[in-house]
Amino acid sequence: MIGRQNYVDENRLVIVLVIEQALEDFDEKTISIAFGHQDTAADKIIDLFLRSHFCVSQLPTAIPKDITLFSQLAFWVRYKTAGKVSVGNGSYKQDLDDSIYEQSISNNVCMDSHVPKLARNLKKLNQQVAPDLIGYWLQANKKLLNELALSDDLSQVVEIENEVSAPQTTRYKVDASFRYLYQFLNIAEHLDTVALYENKYFVKGLNRPQYVSGYSETHQTKHQVRQTIKHIINRFHETFSDVDDKDFLTRALFKTIAKKAVLDVYEINKNEPNYSDYAHKLLQLKNKPSTILEQVS
Repeated sequence: MIGRQNYVDENRLVIVLVIEQALEDFDEKTISIAFGHQDTAADKIIDLFLRSHFCVSQLPTAIPKDITLFSQLAFWVRYKTAGKVSVGNGSYKQDLDDSIYEQSISNNVCMDSHVPKLARNLKKLNQQVAPDLIGYWLQANKKLLNELALSDDLSQVVEIENEVSAPQTTRYKVDASFRYLYQFLNIAEHLDTVALYENKYFVKGLNRPQYVSGYSETHQTKHQVRQTIKHIINRFHETFSDVDDKDFLTRALFKTIAKKAVLDVYEINKNEPNYSDYAHKLLQLKNKPSTILEQVS
């Protein structure tokens, strides 16, 4: 029991993401019958794993003994319901064959390779934006950082100096996440002109809303900045489609901007051309990258 608890404590983020990925391809009705609701399935599966009478060594031979055990939703449904819920046919059949276990390549390799870059990028951003925005980024990624158990340089609490309403808090968390991801993915290398955008959003101004540089902005330059932001959204969408489904960390960073609030933050209103297209592209960032490629093809 203690060993399994330590394993969950050290790997909870990856475990939850493995379960969430499996849920995307599994029958929602079956999950609801077994676990009450899809949103609670991950926690309930982890609780089953931590029960005192659960024994990994006694699992059936076909069930993996590594972290991909948590992707075996058919097994967990049968285990939770004592076999009373059928999970054997239809489009959600989860065959217990070797193809499933190809996912056993360690997800921690992906995590370990990105964490140093995650830290360096935040330190760089800290030099270019107001302190409050760093606090908002930490809030937006609190779960990710806690589960990664990063160093104090990243995970220490940064207080927000200017208190705002809940809707505004959501706006600034999205804003901070958008700016962070722009740098994390080196989006500037893939766009022709970003100078006006960066002069506004990556030059540290006063630590107060709207958290921009404060340089003099004409109506024309404001329009050009909005156009650049649209190009960035397009580039995010293109980049996301090339992300590996098992790249859990990068997918987690994308999910923080998978909201229409991005358009609200940057004053891209519903009257602007292709508004619905940009909104759709942002919301797609919640899904598996492979699903975008399937839709395009």
